[in-house]
Amino acid sequence: MEQNIYRTMIEDSPMAYMHIKLVREKDGTYLGLIVKDINKSFERFFEVRKKDIINNLVMAQSEIEDRKKWGMCFEKAKNEKKNTVVKYVNNVDLYLNIEIYSTENDEFYIRFNKLSKQSFKLSSILRKSPFHAWIKDMEGVYLDVNDKYMDLINLSYEEIIGKKDHELFEKHIAQEFERQDNKVLKENSLYTCEDVKFLNGKKRHFEVAKWPYTDEKNECILGTMGISIEITDKVILRESIEKNEKIFLEIANNLDDTIVIIDEKKAIYVSPSFEKIYGINPEEMGVYEDINNWYEYWDEVVFEKTPKGYNCKEISIDKLKVSKDGKEKWLWCKFVPIFDENGDVVKKIGIVSDVTKSKKMADELESLRMDFFANLSHELRTPINLILSSLQVIGIRMDKLDEDNFNYFHKYLDIIHQNGLRMLKLVNNLIDTTKLDSGHFSYNPQNGDIVSYVENICMSIREFVNNNEMNIIFDTNVEEKIIAFDQDNIERIMLNLISNAIKFNKPDGIIEVIVNCNEDIQIIVKDNGIGIPNDKLESIFGRFEQVKNKFEKEQAGSGIGLSLVKSLVEKHNGTIHVKSEIGKGSEFIINFPDVFIENGEKHIYSHADYLNNIASMEVEFSDIYT
Repeated sequence: MEQNIYRTMIEDSPMAYMHIKLVREKDGTYLGLIVKDINKSFERFFEVRKKDIINNLVMAQSEIEDRKKWGMCFEKAKNEKKNTVVKYVNNVDLYLNIEIYSTENDEFYIRFNKLSKQSFKLSSILRKSPFHAWIKDMEGVYLDVNDKYMDLINLSYEEIIGKKDHELFEKHIAQEFERQDNKVLKENSLYTCEDVKFLNGKKRHFEVAKWPYTDEKNECILGTMGISIEITDKVILRESIEKNEKIFLEIANNLDDTIVIIDEKKAIYVSPSFEKIYGINPEEMGVYEDINNWYEYWDEVVFEKTPKGYNCKEISIDKLKVSKDGKEKWLWCKFVPIFDENGDVVKKIGIVSDVTKSKKMADELESLRMDFFANLSHELRTPINLILSSLQVIGIRMDKLDEDNFNYFHKYLDIIHQNGLRMLKLVNNLIDTTKLDSGHFSYNPQNGDIVSYVENICMSIREFVNNNEMNIIFDTNVEEKIIAFDQDNIERIMLNLISNAIKFNKPDGIIEVIVNCNEDIQIIVKDNGIGIPNDKLESIFGRFEQVKNKFEKEQAGSGIGLSLVKSLVEKHNGTIHVKSEIGKGSEFIINFPDVFIENGEKHIYSHADYLNNIASMEVEFSDIYT
């Protein structure tokens, strides 16, 4: 009864089953097999009828080599109770996962599972990768290769697929590939090596990795898979350096620049010009024991940008300033990495040049350029001031006009005045930035009440803010705080930040100015306007940087203002940063050190209209007028 249940289950199974008995020669050699039973799925899958196959001798007419391989499969199943193999079956044009189960008297039960052809295809990543990639079945037949592999052996896809190595390569290469594949299958492990092959008449070097290729569930080995990358150029470079070391040393010993060869911990070679540049022998500096001794020798080492680490695999170029006993040198360095067979950096060859003279010449040239730019800006400011003065004179006689003419001329004179102020603001900013860059900017700190000073600025512009349908609020945690600061510069900073807060605020928006005096002096200018995108927060203080987003009003300045503000803050040894969120507003935070000039005069600004020169406010707010 139990056997009948099992028989019914197998008969109705969607998998193909087969019950066979081996047929052997008198010497025990495997001859073929007799089919004792099959199920319905087997009939459908292989398109045979049970009555035509039962008790028939199968495979007796196959080639001797094929019969030997099948005989080995059955022997393995007999010894281990089960054996799983993957075979390509021609008459169904499919790869099958074949599970062979041993019973008694040379009888076996066999189950067949279809394997998707996609299982034998390279992934899209490997197909377009810069590596050579391939898949072979258990017999060493190529199932798939990528474009790089086709380029390597100069054959088409159709000329490779379905072939074995001995059909594609010279005998000794094919035998080596077969040996490697058998090792992978036998040990079921990764195999790596560096191969040298003569392909298309050229000696070429490759790093190769091969491993077992399994089904999607990783239950069955389907064949082998491998990748290789050509390292011919690297090997040639390495061999060339070793071969020409004597010539290299002769050249290096006669160069004015310093040639350096280092590994991760120490210098291996330093050319004689080292002592001429640094004034000390490399052995005395200790670089042959520890490369860090080079850094410790100097009083100061400052890189123009953060240097790349030793393990960086790219060519690195750096410029740095070193100083010793008050004397400065500017150095230019270029290091080229040398790799081992695994692609790791083993050495670096570098050239170090003393560029102190050229750096000074470049600085002088930049100073001349800045002076020219400053003079040009001054020349621009003169006609702009004349235009604005002429407008004032014209305005005096405007009341002589009738109403229609008055309105007509007032409209266009106002446009001229407004844009004249905008040009003046731009020129002023350009002049000040050039002065800052050239080191000629005026900075005159005096002792004063910073709280009262900032509050008076807010009070002076309150009417203007209200006219723009906004409110300004001032708050502080102390009533008075005397510190040293430059009055004009602080005015410039505050007017610029407040003008931005007005420009990018919403109707009925609020501007908060807060002064907190604790260990440092903190000034906050906060609005509830359109905000700044996160990816722009680091760059808004750059010169000529403008932040644009879909919420922005059509009011944009030159992009110099915040750069100038940052420079003026740094003149006070302070820092500035910003917090912002789109649609919720921005918060500019300035921190100044609490400093005081001993024996300095104290100035307290208590009147609300301290901004005697209203023109300065008009210039700073010129971008806001409509």
